[in-house]
Amino acid sequence: MSEGRWPSWLVSLAVVVGLYLYLRSPIDLLPDHMGLIGLLDDLVVLSAGIYWLTRRLGAPAPEASPIPTDPYAVLEVAYGASAEEITRAYRGQLKRYHPDRVAGLGAELQRVAHERTVAIQRAYDAIGRRSS
Repeated sequence: MSEGRWPSWLVSLAVVVGLYLYLRSPIDLLPDHMGLIGLLDDLVVLSAGIYWLTRRLGAPAPEASPIPTDPYAVLEVAYGASAEEITRAYRGQLKRYHPDRVAGLGAELQRVAHERTVAIQRAYDAIGRRSS
């Protein structure tokens, strides 16, 4: 757990308790004695709470896939590819993972992009020398 963040189970429990207390409370935006219109604010609050919980508790972010060590797998080219195909794949991969493209994203994505860029450059150096 990172610093400054509450555990998901605790936040979920707090939201559920808060929703329950709001629904049971006699104090509403629209009084419940107004009939169907009085239940409207309860439905809106309940829907918003459920939506927020499902978004928060949704599927966890996928782990970054490990960077392959095979230079051909890093550049996504077949063994025996021509020098032109290798260069084209290198440039395409470098465009995809270049740190300048993810400069506005979070620190974790920037770190992954940097690692991928280094791996792409090493793979190109390894393959480029063989194919020349």
